[in-house]
Amino acid sequence: MPRLAAPTVLIVCAASLLAASPAAALDLPAGADAPPQLPPGVVVAENPRLADEAGQGAGDPLAAAARSRSKRSGADGNDRPFWATVNICDTQKSPNALGVRTSVPGNGSDERIFARYTAQWWSGAKQKWLTVGGSGVTDWIPLGDADMSTRQAGWTFRFVQPPAGATYVMRGVVELQWRDQVRARRKGHRRRGARRSQRAAVVRERALLTKTGMKGVQGGDPAGLSKAMCLIW
Repeated sequence: MPRLAAPTVLIVCAASLLAASPAAALDLPAGADAPPQLPPGVVVAENPRLADEAGQGAGDPLAAAARSRSKRSGADGNDRPFWATVNICDTQKSPNALGVRTSVPGNGSDERIFARYTAQWWSGAKQKWLTVGGSGVTDWIPLGDADMSTRQAGWTFRFVQPPAGATYVMRGVVELQWRDQVRARRKGHRRRGARRSQRAAVVRERALLTKTGMKGVQGGDPAGLSKAMCLIW
């Protein structure tokens, strides 16, 4: 076997790290590992597969980010909802689909907000929540600037029909980032001779689990649907 040069080894190691699942770095709220409370008789299916992994990069956005503007406010309140929820769950119109939606309050700044959506499933065999393989994690999706009242956006994951008599137990995770391009430029200028930074600095991060009972949910099937989990059968 030929010996790899040192730079080649470093490149291979870096590629391996980049290939690791982004779900491994999820910073989820307390209690996120708790098992689901399932109705009697549910037989949990393992390893849900996306119906069309190649198409999940573009995905099925649940409407372009809906926005409402009002006076700026620094506090999160009932008038400025901050949540993630399941708003589509295996209906006649959307069979074998999991829709994940988020609502994010603005902060009156010039920061840009980005979201990344993850589909997770409960493994009865391993007794833990796992991330769907393939394209179960989206790219970072821009939601727009933070100079607004609230903004909603979402993503739909469509799955292959589970085996007869079995059910996929699904939920969603939404990771959010607030990015500041100005800070990134300043950081880039500190390096002598360095090119201007093309990436915005991440100034804040948060991960949300889907929850039940959120109000004002848009793009649902049926309208207004808000659930913590979705059973696909």
